[in-house]
Amino acid sequence: MKKIIIKIIYHIYAFLARIYIRKTKPIVIWVTWSVGKTSCRMIIFQVLNQFLPERKIYTSPKNFNSELGLVFSIFKIEKYDPGVLSLIKIFFFLLKKTFIWKKEYDVLLLEYWVDHPNDMDFLLKIVKPDYSVFTKLDFIHVANFSSKKQIWEEKIKLIKNTKIKAYLNKQDEFLNEISDKLLVENQFFNKKNAYKHKYICEDKKILSLLQIDNSIIKTNIMWEDNFVYLELALSILKNFWVNYLPVWTYINLVNQPGRFSLFNGIKNSVLIDSTYNAWPASMLKMIQNTVYLRDSVFKNYHILFVIWDMRELWVKSRQEHRRLYHYLNAYWKIISIWKETRDNFGEHLWSFKFASDAWLFLKDYLENSNKKYIILFKWSQNTIFTEEALKQVLLDPRNAKKLVRQDDYWLKNKSNY
Repeated sequence: MKKIIIKIIYHIYAFLARIYIRKTKPIVIWVTWSVGKTSCRMIIFQVLNQFLPERKIYTSPKNFNSELGLVFSIFKIEKYDPGVLSLIKIFFFLLKKTFIWKKEYDVLLLEYWVDHPNDMDFLLKIVKPDYSVFTKLDFIHVANFSSKKQIWEEKIKLIKNTKIKAYLNKQDEFLNEISDKLLVENQFFNKKNAYKHKYICEDKKILSLLQIDNSIIKTNIMWEDNFVYLELALSILKNFWVNYLPVWTYINLVNQPGRFSLFNGIKNSVLIDSTYNAWPASMLKMIQNTVYLRDSVFKNYHILFVIWDMRELWVKSRQEHRRLYHYLNAYWKIISIWKETRDNFGEHLWSFKFASDAWLFLKDYLENSNKKYIILFKWSQNTIFTEEALKQVLLDPRNAKKLVRQDDYWLKNKSNY
């Protein structure tokens, strides 16, 4: 009975959101696919904010990418209690905003990934985007789908319902296959095999220099995927009649927690926080980026990886973990956490069940070594919390608040493990 009530409430929410969108008429940009959605969305949001000061632009600071989250993003709700009573209170709030409304934004950026067949149909009834962005499909979130192709067919509905233009990742095989068949205008991004870029140290900060079109962009974020999204954001900016950038342009961006942020660690170590996700594609890219950063800026450092196993790979889990191990073990030292790495990795520094045990080993290892290390912490999720291992070897403990899952809810949850 409770599930039925909640489902009814969701549909009422969706109906009110549809009315609100029709009344306020914002420009809607919608980001989807499997990998990199949040980073892509937030970079687009920050670039539009920086270059369009006369426009009111909004995107939720939360990872609201469910059907309920989509509604909350539209109504700028950033905190809620999932209980039924709270949902009823929210209903009256939405009712008020729908019928006593004011225009709170000119441009709205949304994010979504589908979890079941026909999810996209429900969402498209709420709002059809003016512009859509498709990052990259990977073999994740497939539990309720019969195949990767079925996910593709579900998400392709968003492209077909885009009003003005769809931006497609050139490196995605499915998007390449269907681009010529689409009736909606579309444009590829990420057409380069590699970006001309380098990392530099300036005023004790690591910055990136890269060439985009005829401009040299200096920015405070790293990692090639972020460069892809930055170039995409500048391309989207042209739809707002911003076509010119100075030859030298500085773009200040706030990196999302767990997406390749750097911290000073104990014993002169450099810590790379990439604890947010770890699919095979992102794992490989992050390893390559770590090596490039070491070779560019930290040339006398050794590389060490603290990684947790990759989940939601299902039948491919054993194959992908063994491939990862053989790649890593040929060149660098490894500390691993949880079951899949323990079962599928061969000999390495150590394997642990919990991050709380891994950091004790890591701290002792660093304190007893005469070498300097650059350490990549990769992947974190419920019950593991790899960010807690990183937290314990920070040189400045105050930086812990910049890591993922540091609010009161998660800290209380973590105390049970």
